[in-house]
Amino acid sequence: MPSVVEEDGIVSLDFEGATEPEQLQVSVVEEGDGDVVSPEDLVVVNYAGQVWGSDETFDSSWARGSMTAFGLDMVVQGWRDGLAGQTEGSRVIVSVPAELGYGPNGGNESAGIGPEDTIVFVVDIDQKVSPDEVGDPDATVVTEADELPVNIEGDLGELASVTVKEDAEEPEETTSIVIAESDGPVVGGEGTTVYFQYSAATWDNSQNEQSIDFGGVQNATIGQGSPFDLLEGVPVDSRVLLLVPGDESTPGLAALVDVVGHLPAPAATE
Repeated sequence: MPSVVEEDGIVSLDFEGATEPEQLQVSVVEEGDGDVVSPEDLVVVNYAGQVWGSDETFDSSWARGSMTAFGLDMVVQGWRDGLAGQTEGSRVIVSVPAELGYGPNGGNESAGIGPEDTIVFVVDIDQKVSPDEVGDPDATVVTEADELPVNIEGDLGELASVTVKEDAEEPEETTSIVIAESDGPVVGGEGTTVYFQYSAATWDNSQNEQSIDFGGVQNATIGQGSPFDLLEGVPVDSRVLLLVPGDESTPGLAALVDVVGHLPAPAATE
């Protein structure tokens, strides 16, 4: 396999002395101790891709200055097969033969990838998020159930549902209540993508829905003016209650949110 080269924070691959494999090949450079990635997961990674033998990257999140996130069901088969079974915190090199890469599509001319090219990626796996991901079952409870305007069915670490208590006073402004706080990384500010499960109920309980009904984990970008902006500063794996006021035509809303991951905002450029 090629070797990893890092210069000024930019990671790439050196092919000197390496023999091009005929099949998918995965080399674990550093093994992380996090959760195992499954084929249906979304992953947050840093990566660089090169055509075998080339000195130039055709794509690099390090060069862009920000990690990226993608579902493994949305990428070429070699990506999916190469990362599935790896662990969070790992650095891996994945060598993808043309038939598991861009070969079936005739290559990728804009990236300089020919239909018979082997492509190679060095990947740092920062996080993985499964469609049914839930928060930390051992998060510290900071707001007790009798202090909340809602009833919650489901413990920490489980998919939960929410209903509004009969005597609860409808909110006049959008607010958040942290129910349980984890020690995970903190969700950043504007431009950060936050991933979450939720259960929501209108204030009169006439309508209820859960993210699992829409395929599981959802996401929002901090700073877009949605109630999810209030998740800024919340540690990943925490549970939060969002309260949203209604108007003349729409009742208020209560949303129970389990924060399960985040993609930091792209680095500012001068």
